Amino acid sequence: MLSPEQELYDYFYKFSEASGYKTYDHLPMENENAPYPFAIIGDLQLVSASTKTSLNGNVIIMIDIWGNSKQRLTVSDMAGRFFRAAIGQVLTEHYRFYGRPGDQSREYMQDTSVPNTVLNRAVVTLNLNIL
Repeated sequence: MLSPEQELYDYFYKFSEASGYKTYDHLPMENENAPYPFAIIGDLQLVSASTKTSLNGNVIIMIDIWGNSKQRLTVSDMAGRFFRAAIGQVLTEHYRFYGRPGDQSREYMQDTSVPNTVLNRAVVTLNLNIL
């Protein structure tokens, strides 16, 4: 049986692919020629509140969404889909999670780290309770 954080990671990775998004587990390297927009299902954190008989706590997962200079709306729509997918009950094979709207966040920014390029970026932080 997978850990709760791994099952939640897999859940959102599959959600991203099922939504038709190019999905990665890392920031694509230049030689990968990743087309925009794409999503990175990234960092995980388990905040444990285990007892003798159960595993409780929260799983925090970061999702990075990147688009080119003309894809601001697309990036925003993608971020919104992930945000909404984390509200309410989320079921994986072995675990139940629950996400409250106030525990999720979205941050939008423009990135100019690539010379002569403006990229649109969203960082979605999902915080789900293990039930």
